[in-house]
Amino acid sequence: MFFSIVVSAQEKQTVVTLKSGAELKGVIKSIDPTDALIIVIAGVETTIKMDNVARIEEETSRTVVVNEPQKPQLSPNMKLVVTDNAEYPDSFTMRVFGTDLKMILVRGGDMNMGFDGENSMDMRSEPVHKVTVTSFYISDTFVPSVLAQKLTDKKINTKWPYHEDRWQDINDMIAKISKEVGMPLRLPLEAEWEYAACSKQQKLIFSKCSNNEFCFDYLADFEKIQETVVDPTGPEDGRRHVARYFGDTIRNGKYLHQSIERKAGKDLSTKYFKYLIGERNLSDEELIWLDAIS
Repeated sequence: MFFSIVVSAQEKQTVVTLKSGAELKGVIKSIDPTDALIIVIAGVETTIKMDNVARIEEETSRTVVVNEPQKPQLSPNMKLVVTDNAEYPDSFTMRVFGTDLKMILVRGGDMNMGFDGENSMDMRSEPVHKVTVTSFYISDTFVPSVLAQKLTDKKINTKWPYHEDRWQDINDMIAKISKEVGMPLRLPLEAEWEYAACSKQQKLIFSKCSNNEFCFDYLADFEKIQETVVDPTGPEDGRRHVARYFGDTIRNGKYLHQSIERKAGKDLSTKYFKYLIGERNLSDEELIWLDAIS
């Protein structure tokens, strides 16, 4: 749904900002939201297509936004709602020491995080609380064993999926990948992990999930939160890190398509993991680069 207006002839000076960033100051003669507006600048009429208009602002500072989507609202009975529809590549592939790593876009939005009776279980996260997650990329598989062999000094059986027992070892490995590709890779925040696990991309991302996965956050019980938190990072320190699990289960005769458990986070038990790059404040040059390699 979009805001749209129809304006009749007026005498007020108006600033029309184009999507290119250019500003035109004059008197608007008419606007057809489905086609174009006509603005009179220094006595000359100029027609501008509405597709090129970002906003219309009167000199009284009363702003009317044109062609800007209304932000979808998250209702209590919804798990999440996507609010970021910017033009990002759906995926891209990084090449690290001869191994291709595919990254999947997860569009940001609002989420009711925690156990809601359907989309997760055993969360120890009551009360359910609202969070906002900005758009990010996450890998569609775990670090391949053949790549892990090149990144560690350990003897690894490349016939089996690679796993790590210690959170710090995982973090160090991701740091090596990050340095090699020159991109800010890290483990996903718990909110990002759960958001991805409940998103439309869940089958692309978690199709090969068979065990627990570490998150970036330290483990702690959720406190009662009164307002929405953006990209929550969890407590500043702790003894263990969050581990999450994605799978299917049946509880009380009801099939739960998304069984998303929150474990006690023992750092000395087998954990698989994914790696992530946040889509935050990328420059135009970086977006062009992403588009070129996608």
